[in-house]
Amino acid sequence: MTVAATSGAQPALIAGLLRAAAYPHSVAEPIRLVETHVSWVLLTGEFAYKVKKPLRLSFLDYSTLDRRRALCEEEVRLNQRHASDLYLGVSVIAGPAEAPRVDGTGAPLEYAVRMRQFDSGDELGALLAAAAVTTAEMARLGVDIAGLHEGAAPAPPDGGYGTPATVRRVTLDNFAELRRLPECVTEPGTLERLQTGMNAEFERRQPLMLGRRDAGRVRECHGDLHCGNVVRWHGRLTPFDGIEFDPALRFIDVVNDVAFLTMDLAERGRPDLRHAALQAWCESSGDFAGLALLPYYECYRALVRAKVAALGALQAPMPSAQRDAAVATCRRYLDWAGRRLAPRRPVLVLTCGLSGSGKSWLARAIAPPLGALHVRSDVERKRLAGLAPDEDSRSEPDGGIYTLEFNARTYERLEHCAAAALAGGESLIVDAAFLRRGERRRFLDLATAANAHAVILHCRAPEAVLRQRLASRSAARSDASEAGIDVLARQPSYWEGFDELELAHVLEVDTSAAGAAEDALAGLRARLTQLAD
Repeated sequence: MTVAATSGAQPALIAGLLRAAAYPHSVAEPIRLVETHVSWVLLTGEFAYKVKKPLRLSFLDYSTLDRRRALCEEEVRLNQRHASDLYLGVSVIAGPAEAPRVDGTGAPLEYAVRMRQFDSGDELGALLAAAAVTTAEMARLGVDIAGLHEGAAPAPPDGGYGTPATVRRVTLDNFAELRRLPECVTEPGTLERLQTGMNAEFERRQPLMLGRRDAGRVRECHGDLHCGNVVRWHGRLTPFDGIEFDPALRFIDVVNDVAFLTMDLAERGRPDLRHAALQAWCESSGDFAGLALLPYYECYRALVRAKVAALGALQAPMPSAQRDAAVATCRRYLDWAGRRLAPRRPVLVLTCGLSGSGKSWLARAIAPPLGALHVRSDVERKRLAGLAPDEDSRSEPDGGIYTLEFNARTYERLEHCAAAALAGGESLIVDAAFLRRGERRRFLDLATAANAHAVILHCRAPEAVLRQRLASRSAARSDASEAGIDVLARQPSYWEGFDELELAHVLEVDTSAAGAAEDALAGLRARLTQLAD
């Protein structure tokens, strides 16, 4: 919730709502008033009441009482999808304006969204400032967002929501708003360079945007998922305050929705939390294909934050410290967007080795410090079969989802994931056995085409260790892999050694050695430094 300082006279109705007698429950006096650009929020202790201002702006219309009532109801409907115990309903405000009653009788004066009140110190922005957020809870938020997207209604097929034309229009609208701020116009070429870069990225990705809309990836999302609209509620990071006033801003590509959060975390200097949220969202949703759109949508979201700051600057006195701070925030987001559009050289890491050789363990260990996402063949194989990661496929050896044909489908799926990640500038670890030379060569060729560095981590361990690991994993029945000792016994016959071209990319890792993950990460970084020279 973006908070603006409250000053000056308030309407009589709002002044009346600062009285304890206005409420049908006990309140914590004094009642506090928080004012945003478009609403008044009254904090009474246990409950908060959000009253929409009677105004019309370029991007919203709260100008009539009937519209404010309808949008209060819409706000509750939309936000109860992910914060049902925060959003309680819509309250009627009745009585004379000087002595209003919440949930009173008589003709309605106004309507309010009724919410549970929470401590502003629990909002994600405040938690980040206090360094009080863990990667584990950020990953859980990523899973929750994926669940929200999965359950959200797809865009009507015959409307314009989420079409490339709509995406272009809302992007250009931000530039138009930014040009109203004199300080933006006087920065020579900043907006022009950024608009040129975004136009070029849009042209590259327009077919993908259209294809994803046709595939149902444009859905009724949160729409405003930055750090200020996430709160720790009952120990869980929970989105709130989704967009209710314009369906075009919430019927968007799901990757556009999550991009607001990933951009905001990166801009605040927390790439570790961005990685945790994005990895969890990708792994839970399986939507690695959306990563190719992430640079564009993260830049668009930075533009949105820059625009909000610019509007704040325009409303502030000139000169004033308030205006200077808003201008600095605007420029900071614009600078971030410019850096995000700059070309990146990502890294494609392939794990390689027999079952039980520690491929997944190693990938999970090195992905966060490397800043790489992680896609796992065992999970994607199950996804192709319509199974949950820990669900037993009941496949016979070399049968079911482990036939040669299904194996080929799995590697094709991994290749598509890798291509999308590299197109979005994201480094990726592809966690699979890669026993055959042809499987490895396709990914090395993909890295070359994407101008990415490529490394093959060859994971090894003594046979006794492999057997012991597989026996323990089978007994626990808690892993996506179904490979047992019988599979291990056949794998050497499938193995094709590295050829000369591959050997230039291979890094050997004994996963049974102490400190194997740390040594692998150090070796990988040294190799990448060498490749960059």
